[in-house]
Amino acid sequence: MDSSFITIALKRLGDQVVDRLQQQLQTDDTVASGNLSRSIKSQAVGNALTVTMAGYGGAIDEGIRKGGRPANGYRIKEWLRVKGIRLRDNTTGRYLKQTDYNYNKIAFLISRSIARDGIIKRFGYKGSNFIDRAINNTLDEFDDAILEAFNKELTKEFDKIKTNG
Repeated sequence: MDSSFITIALKRLGDQVVDRLQQQLQTDDTVASGNLSRSIKSQAVGNALTVTMAGYGGAIDEGIRKGGRPANGYRIKEWLRVKGIRLRDNTTGRYLKQTDYNYNKIAFLISRSIARDGIIKRFGYKGSNFIDRAINNTLDEFDDAILEAFNKELTKEFDKIKTNG
């Protein structure tokens, strides 16, 4: 296990970035099942910090451009169910039975709309930009923590040189 001051600082900051990303998703009200929030992980190895998340996090962050390929209907169907959205007939206004056929039909229509317009209307169909906003909130702390860790690491190396001759 690497226990350098820099790696320790990166691990602490990675945990902070994960927390801020999860908080930003909650603040933006872009959480349906919580799978994306739970999928966010950080890993510090040596002098590198890696943050990973489920693939569709990019679609929520950056949006889906107009005219792109249609969204995954299966995922939309799952989203409809998780959110507890009751299906309605557009012409009569009556609720539809919650059958796979009806969910598939609505998921197709939503997928087509996303391909035509983009995703997340309240963000101008451009995505929520939650990653940049969460990371920008931690940059000042990140700079200070890394600088402090670097100074400690440098002092430790100088002490080794002094004692070994």
